[in-house]
Amino acid sequence: MNNIIQDKNSEGSLIKQVPSNLRSTLQIPSESNYFQRRPASDTPNRSAIQTPTGNETTTPSPINSNIYINTGSGTHTVETSPSIVIDTDVSRPNSMSKKKRTPTTLDIPGLTKSKSSPNGLISRKDHGSKLVIIMVGIPATGKSFITKKLSRYLNYSMYHCKVFNVGNTRRKYTREHSLGEQDSNFFDPNDAACIKLRDQWALDTLDELLDYLLNGDGSVAIFDATNTTRERRRTVYERIRERNDQLKILFLESICTDRQMIDKNIQLKLFGPDYKGKDPDESLNDFKQRLENYDTVYEPMDDSEGYPYIKMINVGTKLISHRIKGFLASLTMYYLLNFNLSERQIWITRSGECQDNVEGKIGGDTSLTERGQKYAHALTKFIAKQRSIFEDKIAQESQTVTSSTDERSFFIWTSMMKRSIETAQYFDENEYPTKQMKMLDEINGGEIDGLTFEQFKQKYPQEYNDRQHDKLLYRYPGSGGESYMDVSNRLRSVITEMERLEDDILLITHHVVARILLGYFMNLRLEVVTDLDIPLHTVYCLEPKPQGITWSLYEYDEINDTFNKVPKSELNISRVKEIGLVHNERHYSLVPTAPSHSTSSRSSEET
Repeated sequence: MNNIIQDKNSEGSLIKQVPSNLRSTLQIPSESNYFQRRPASDTPNRSAIQTPTGNETTTPSPINSNIYINTGSGTHTVETSPSIVIDTDVSRPNSMSKKKRTPTTLDIPGLTKSKSSPNGLISRKDHGSKLVIIMVGIPATGKSFITKKLSRYLNYSMYHCKVFNVGNTRRKYTREHSLGEQDSNFFDPNDAACIKLRDQWALDTLDELLDYLLNGDGSVAIFDATNTTRERRRTVYERIRERNDQLKILFLESICTDRQMIDKNIQLKLFGPDYKGKDPDESLNDFKQRLENYDTVYEPMDDSEGYPYIKMINVGTKLISHRIKGFLASLTMYYLLNFNLSERQIWITRSGECQDNVEGKIGGDTSLTERGQKYAHALTKFIAKQRSIFEDKIAQESQTVTSSTDERSFFIWTSMMKRSIETAQYFDENEYPTKQMKMLDEINGGEIDGLTFEQFKQKYPQEYNDRQHDKLLYRYPGSGGESYMDVSNRLRSVITEMERLEDDILLITHHVVARILLGYFMNLRLEVVTDLDIPLHTVYCLEPKPQGITWSLYEYDEINDTFNKVPKSELNISRVKEIGLVHNERHYSLVPTAPSHSTSSRSSEET
């Protein structure tokens, strides 16, 4: 795509700059108010096509194709210019010096395969399909939040991704060489010695990143640094091209103009590694001085630099993109379009007990048992109570933080299977808009559907052993049979919509789907996800926060017909290493499951 600007807060208006010799042909009004100048703070300042070196080509673009997309209501409306085909491939060599293009195309794990990639993962040698994302922006503008969420999504999609943080390299070097404390003076833009050190750390980190992509299994690598000057960005770009001329490169600039958001980010920084254990007031003054140092030399990106870029303003309120090409860059852009920082709750539960659960069968589509019906009634009352508690909390906070009085919604999403639909049947659709989604159906067992696991083992011993050997990639035999990867792929659109929503939501789904959704939000490797224990008649509550996800687990007490929050001391806790978010950092997730004394049925737990 060429230039795209998306503003969620204001009406988009079509703004074009068209040479006078084309106006009569296009029949575009010539009134001066039709051609408006965009604010310099969030838009490129030149309209001619740029070469990668920043020089204008001999043939300027006849039109600066900017499209404004207003998504304020959640419905995308696009205003476009008259249909004109414009060649935007500025990197095409002339006919006398043609260079053989490296063939690249999309790789989707579980849905594509090739000789070099039998499982659909991007081949180690396919450098042209890999992506380097270079962050741009001063501190406290949300870069770390963006990189962590983006890395989590890409890893969930099986595109191995790591974040390479220059600050970590700086701190490591400082420890190893016993350097003095690095306060705001160290970031003085006029101190040549400090600048030289910071540049060296940046290039060292970049080399680690390139080793991960070129010599390892990485598909995407994120270079997390300020990169606030044109000179630094050019240096980074040239170093990548020295090492490899095929890697895709995307600059991602985070701009924050929201004072409240900046203040919150600054407070989070005071708990970071640079200020841990120090006086908070002194740390605050020092960090503000550091921000001023960066702001003095900050040069926002524009078209004249010639690089593909995305500008993300106020963590997703507005997005601007320029020259986005390639599958992974487009996937990144699509995901970033659905960011929000709203406080909300995401509830996930399996459907109530059905007859196939009682008989221990795989799959099936039977109705709820009497116990399942009882759970459905109890779930309706429980969610209503929890919704009221959470809305009261939000109302109290809004009186001190904002004057917003927007009415919150609470959505119910079910699969299209009987037991899931019946579990939601007692919710009032006027209060809880309900939608059935095929994407939330349980994994399709193909020919195995309707068998018990014992019957599966006896009738299909080789298939059973294959599944035990590789549960993640194993696909059930027969028409429609699925693997975990297949389910993961069909859930991608559901996850994107969940990220977009600013309201609360309850998903009533099934064992495999619940495992994958929890794995995504808890940032778990899919290999771990296949063994998560999620009994019937338990409910997870997830609350997205800027620093991560908080969770609670509630267990249905069938005797007293109520739900109890399970204390962490009683949970079966597994400490699982997360997907590698930041290079050389170790993160762990606590994976909670219901206690062993749970009275809920655990039939058909091996799906």
